[in-house]
Amino acid sequence: MTDSAAPTARAAWLHAALVVLVVAAVVSVPMGPWRPAAEVVLFGFGIVAVRTALGRHRTPLVVAWRGLGLGLLFFALSSAAEVPLLAGVHTEIFDVVETALDLAAYAAMIVGALGVVRGGRRRRNQGAWMDTTTLLLAAGLSLLAVSRGGANTSGDFAELGVGTPVLTAVLLIVCVPLAMSRGNRSVSTMALLVAAVLTVVGYGGRMLVGTPLRESPFLDPLPLLAVAALVLAARHPAVAAMGQVPESEQDAASSRVLGLGAALLVSPALLILWTMGHGGVGYVLGAGSTLLTGMALWRLHSLDSERESTRAALVAGEARLQLLLENASDVIAIVEASTGAITYMSPAVQSLLGRPPAYYVGRDAIELADPRDQPRLRAAVAAAGDAADVHAGAVDTDIRVEHSSGGTRWVEMRISGRVDAVGIKGWVVNFREVTDRKLFEDELRRQARTDPLTGLLNRTAFSERLDEATRGIDADARPAVLFVDIDDFKTVNDSLGHAAGDDLLITVASRLTADVRADDVVARLGGDEFAVLLTDADGERLRDVADRLLASLRAPMALAGTTVSVTASIGGALAVPGDTAERLLHGADTAMYSAKRSGKDSRALLDSLSG
Repeated sequence: MTDSAAPTARAAWLHAALVVLVVAAVVSVPMGPWRPAAEVVLFGFGIVAVRTALGRHRTPLVVAWRGLGLGLLFFALSSAAEVPLLAGVHTEIFDVVETALDLAAYAAMIVGALGVVRGGRRRRNQGAWMDTTTLLLAAGLSLLAVSRGGANTSGDFAELGVGTPVLTAVLLIVCVPLAMSRGNRSVSTMALLVAAVLTVVGYGGRMLVGTPLRESPFLDPLPLLAVAALVLAARHPAVAAMGQVPESEQDAASSRVLGLGAALLVSPALLILWTMGHGGVGYVLGAGSTLLTGMALWRLHSLDSERESTRAALVAGEARLQLLLENASDVIAIVEASTGAITYMSPAVQSLLGRPPAYYVGRDAIELADPRDQPRLRAAVAAAGDAADVHAGAVDTDIRVEHSSGGTRWVEMRISGRVDAVGIKGWVVNFREVTDRKLFEDELRRQARTDPLTGLLNRTAFSERLDEATRGIDADARPAVLFVDIDDFKTVNDSLGHAAGDDLLITVASRLTADVRADDVVARLGGDEFAVLLTDADGERLRDVADRLLASLRAPMALAGTTVSVTASIGGALAVPGDTAERLLHGADTAMYSAKRSGKDSRALLDSLSG
């Protein structure tokens, strides 16, 4: 025999098929010295296959495969020793030699099994030591269970008293988990499982039928066919992956669960083995306990599969969530309830505020807001209350937050009710930038309160300011209103054009603004009518301001390529305690018409001190 075949999957299957043909030929050999001689050839195929696993596939389970190969070598030597035994040559000597070689073969099997259990484990790994102890204990108890089973010859003792229990322990604790684990399942591991099952069934059946193994046409081929399965396992390229560290912790956990379940099957197997030697109701108890343990193992496997499915779904969900968070424009933050510190900040914060999420984790959430808006943010958090979930009790607010560049950004913020869930004890905060919207709203408000031509306040805004000024009038600091109407504005507008008329109104607005204090209010009420609110005045100041405005408006101004001088009629009214905004404005309007009737370019003031 040679080991020249290419180590491919196809070659492995062809070699296994060849060994099956050899098995068919071996079992057809009549009982006698030639039968064990033919079995030597069969074991030789297995030894060559083991060399392939070690030399060409370089399997990591070196100890395991060396132990298996050594066991096959001892079996081959045992078969060779059986040849002179069956020929009647020195029967006593070769009987002892055969038994010793069989026992050595089973010992090598135990060493190989320990190599699988310990493969890739650290010496101080508690789980590895526990697996080793479990295997040794199972093998010892199995030997004890059948050691008093009535075997009369040394050959029977080797096969039934040692071989069957040892192979049963190896099958349950090593081969079953190795073949069924998601992280190790392959053609090689399944073939090893088949080899172990065939051997155990063959030797175990020998105990049931009570006849020599080679005299049973059904049981005789089974241990020999196990060599074919072993050849497939050793020659297949999948053997190179046996013993490698599982790709994930979940695969490792699945292997441990299957190992635990397989170990549970040892107890009913021991009961059956013991019953084979002693008889009685143990058959029923063994079968029943096997069924119960098998059902529990199957359920354990099902639960493990369900857990894996749930874990996979959770991992996929977490991946999707992380992808959404990384690509979302909205920022999501979690604020711890007891300290108010930020415990999570989504990646979108970097594009919004210029700093990575890690910068904000651990910081006080209130400090995120501009100092001017921190009181409003505190009030929003308090308003969110202690709602039972994220949605109930949510509060929306607009605040300014500080940017890394030193400026601020307006954000629309939604603060959840306080929640108490796994991983979240506090508030969930969502916010997005609304700076453009806020600027647009400010502009709309400004336009709604401003005269578009002159930039002064319009009538609505002036009325609001006048309402504020007349709300609780102080006798020592009374407001006053001057109503200004441009004389003959229509004449200028018709003679020089509407553009010149607009320039005239802009110039008047500028001069009125320049001749009052900064805290006074100038407004255009419409057309050529203007109003001035003096926030703190008396009769003397009312007269002085009116005279100054008349003089300022008389000054020539350049319009449409020519110089024009205009005049105005001004009416003034000084408020008294109890006045309303409407009454004060009406008084100034009435005084203005009085000034117009008196000849224009003049003032009329409703106050006894103004003269």
